[in-house]
Amino acid sequence: MIKKILILLIIVSITIPLADAVPLSDKTGLKFTFPVKTDGYSFFIEATGNLDISNLDFDKEEKSITLFIISSLENNSLEISIPKELIGGNYTFFIDNVEFFPNVKSGNDKTFVSMDFVGVGKHKIEIFGTTYLETFKIKDMIDYDVSDGYLDDIRGDSEKNSLTFYLFDPGDKGVLSFTLSNELIIPFDDGTFVVLIDDVESNYVVEDGIMKIKFDSNSTKIEVIGTYAIPEFYEIAPLVLASSLILVIVLKKSKKLFT
Repeated sequence: MIKKILILLIIVSITIPLADAVPLSDKTGLKFTFPVKTDGYSFFIEATGNLDISNLDFDKEEKSITLFIISSLENNSLEISIPKELIGGNYTFFIDNVEFFPNVKSGNDKTFVSMDFVGVGKHKIEIFGTTYLETFKIKDMIDYDVSDGYLDDIRGDSEKNSLTFYLFDPGDKGVLSFTLSNELIIPFDDGTFVVLIDDVESNYVVEDGIMKIKFDSNSTKIEVIGTYAIPEFYEIAPLVLASSLILVIVLKKSKKLFT
């Protein structure tokens, strides 16, 4: 009886197909953390993959991150988190000097990049941004008030046409109030906005040009969506520079007239 069972097990093991078998190393990942110090600031770039990252270079002039990869597998997976304040804006990606398009997701203060590529051996991954240490402080130009809680930060997203208010130590009877203006955010055609508290649509009121939104102790962020919101600094920087140059020219001409 035992012999028959052993023979049956041997037959079953031979007839099971191996096409779906995945090496254990393909299912696991190594985590790498690279500190980057630049112009008095410190950041951490984190990466996880089924490969080895031998080194990471950062070039502030090029606004670029270069990862040097050594892979022992044909199918490679890699996830990278990049602080937006280090490099941000519009990203461009290259593997071995060939442009490619990974999956990119934007978080509150980090950009998450995930990619799959093939090839055993050495690889070079380059990531180029369009901004470097440029944080536009929207918080400084908004007239706001928070009761029963504190406001940690405000961020504008020109792609989503939204303003996001991040709360700190909120209470059960909290109210966020801020003054509306077309320079800040523009409503939809019917004069309304969409307000999300932790990604759930919520109510709001507008009185005398001031939007008021109630929140509770479980709230972490409030997002206000319209048809326009203050863009990030790298988008408005050329306009600011152009305005400054025009002002300088006007002042110079005025000085000549009066002399």
